[in-house]
Amino acid sequence: MNNSKATLLAMIPVAVFIFLVIGLLQCDFVTVDAAAFQKEKEYTKEELLLFADFAFPNERIRKYDEDIRVVIKNKEYLNDASIHEVDSIIAILAPLVHPIKIYRVEKNGNLVVTRNKQTSGKYRRSSGCENSNLFETLSWSNTYSEIYDTHHYNGAKHIFKEFEHALGLNEPARQYPFYTNINSNTPQKPYIFRSFEESDSCMAQFYISEQEKMVIKMLYSPAIKSGLRKEEFMKQFKLSWNALNEKKSILSEYSFLPGDPP
Repeated sequence: MNNSKATLLAMIPVAVFIFLVIGLLQCDFVTVDAAAFQKEKEYTKEELLLFADFAFPNERIRKYDEDIRVVIKNKEYLNDASIHEVDSIIAILAPLVHPIKIYRVEKNGNLVVTRNKQTSGKYRRSSGCENSNLFETLSWSNTYSEIYDTHHYNGAKHIFKEFEHALGLNEPARQYPFYTNINSNTPQKPYIFRSFEESDSCMAQFYISEQEKMVIKMLYSPAIKSGLRKEEFMKQFKLSWNALNEKKSILSEYSFLPGDPP
């Protein structure tokens, strides 16, 4: 009897490992119906490449596949303005993540927000985002995120950027001739404003570029599945970064970029 128990206990880690491997390997069969996706909007090659650069953290799609319930963790310590900022961001994002819903709740949230987080140390982060652990969920769907801004850099811009990370956006690897909120703290991606009006617009409290809006809409299309590899996406749409580079430079070709001012 004791031997049977010992054998059974020894087999549990092996069974769990096999279960994890099978679950994760299933993600390699995720593809995208290019025709169905293009029926929603006839995206250009440049728009599809923009999506490929912004929406594949760790080379895969990772997004919420269920309604996003936002809870403010330290609400009792915040002033009304800090709470209203979160509500405003939710209102901006709501039409972009449709058919998924995003709304604020008082408890049992799957996107937890901490405002004005107290931090210390030499290296101060302005904000942060931590998503659900892949091996805990056994899925590329994001089921839980915690985001925050700090008392050093408290403000709507920083927490807005972390909302975008939680939704599944990543800092792009390439440079673009437009300002993006999600890339605002990355020094190796400089952006030169072309007018005082443009600077004021981009620095506004709830700024989100038209390009980021488009990418979030694309990401939350039912045709885009969690676990989709960037390589598979590029293959299905016959995309190539070389084709984009042939248009001289992505920094100088303003006209073909979606939403870019003349």
